[in-house]
Amino acid sequence: MLPLPSTSLRALPPSKEIKKSPHQLAALVHEVRNPLANVNLAAEMLATMITSDDQKLYLDIIMRNSIRINNVLTDMLRTFQPDENHLEEHSIHELLDEVLAVSMDRLRLKNIIVTKKYLKRDNKILVDKLKLKIAFTNIIINAIEAMPAEKGVLNLVTRSEKGKPVLEIKDNGVGIAKENLKQIFKPYFTSRPGGMGLGLSTTHDMLESNHVQINVRSAPGKGTSFILSFEGVRQGGISHDISSSVI
Repeated sequence: MLPLPSTSLRALPPSKEIKKSPHQLAALVHEVRNPLANVNLAAEMLATMITSDDQKLYLDIIMRNSIRINNVLTDMLRTFQPDENHLEEHSIHELLDEVLAVSMDRLRLKNIIVTKKYLKRDNKILVDKLKLKIAFTNIIINAIEAMPAEKGVLNLVTRSEKGKPVLEIKDNGVGIAKENLKQIFKPYFTSRPGGMGLGLSTTHDMLESNHVQINVRSAPGKGTSFILSFEGVRQGGISHDISSSVI
């Protein structure tokens, strides 16, 4: 079986096509929050009138994700400030589980199966937690969007290679054409209708600032794997049996 084509973040130049202006970002956040506040108010009013359990379910999704959008906007403002990374020791497994929790609505709406194969010994990494969570979220959301409803399988695997903690995020989605593989981290590049091409560019910058090495393997019709290699701090005594779960 031939190996899937791959590309590495280390071979890519730093992204310089997007100039990050805190003032422009703050103005954008302000403009987004205004209509978002209207959405929240309308949802709260609907909550007092709706009696159907099915309708309440979808209204809860709207309200929960409105809060999520507001939190993401706040995180963006903090992330793009020109200060140093806020480096602390964190568990890879705990970061992954937190990202899965905020991605739960999308996973459930598409009935995607999630399998987790975690090392029994959790690895601690020295990273900026917020930036890593944004990067993990972007990769997982891309995977969800690439997979078909009812048939999608998202695999999360942690392992150790040459003494370094490694995370693999793998989907069984549409895959990426070979000619596009080296373009995916470039700002504004997208092959998805309606896409802006900024998610993976931002992910590239977040991972690069945390000294994370990334390799992407993909082929049309065979899915995509993001393989992230970290500088480990230490191995903890947290026990995680290899597990599989459906979300």
